[in-house]
Amino acid sequence: MVQDLLQPGTLVEGKQATYEVLSTVGRGGMGLVYRARRQSDQLVVALKEMRPAEAKTGEDLKEARMLFEQEAELLLSLKHPNIVGAHEIFEWQGRAFFVMEFVNGVGIEKRLRDANAPAFEQDGLVWGVQMARVLHYLHTRQPPIIYRDLKPENVILTPEGPIKFIDFGVARTYKARKAKDTVAIGTYGYAPPEQYGKGQTDARSDVYTLGATMYHILTNLGPIPLRTPEVGQIQEHNPSVKPETERVIIKAMQQDRAKRYTSAAELEAA
Repeated sequence: MVQDLLQPGTLVEGKQATYEVLSTVGRGGMGLVYRARRQSDQLVVALKEMRPAEAKTGEDLKEARMLFEQEAELLLSLKHPNIVGAHEIFEWQGRAFFVMEFVNGVGIEKRLRDANAPAFEQDGLVWGVQMARVLHYLHTRQPPIIYRDLKPENVILTPEGPIKFIDFGVARTYKARKAKDTVAIGTYGYAPPEQYGKGQTDARSDVYTLGATMYHILTNLGPIPLRTPEVGQIQEHNPSVKPETERVIIKAMQQDRAKRYTSAAELEAA
């Protein structure tokens, strides 16, 4: 049974606070997001409800609930200026909710689409450095967290300047000595070979997705799946890109992970 959407004015009781629904702002594969106001201090927040788009069976819903809670618990454990803040997870009237920071801004993908042009190299590098630092933060947690789904769509440009990572739905902790990931998840084109069930993802997998994201930012073209850009290809689409910047992206997107940068910190320093 599909539950009705929450209407503006609905009061939702959480564990820590009560939230008034203001409007619906969008949905993803795992949930629907409302703009809401915390009644105690009038703070505007994002209220995410678990509403999987394609769940058809009880088993599907059980798995969706597990992934929803996993994302929430992961975000609640993190604190970084470039990662969306998390407040609480709770159940209300049989429905699962997760309260997050409401991020004003526009996704990098939409920014590029609206401009119908690649970003200037300097803008792309400013965003890329911030993304590398978020990945370094994640990779240095214990156990390390592998983001696995970096792409322009998942990064918001805020009016104040800093970027924000907003979607942790497929992030996972790194398990030493494990041969490969249980499930191959990611976005076609941005994901490295090992993310297609051919091995376990690690920090170098996120290095690849950062390289693929930078390729998109600086060409306004989605990366070709499982293909490393050739020398001159990025500059052909964006003459503002210097040869050394192109070389960094090419190394980050090597199909053999042993040939990539070993960490996001090494990539940032390149």
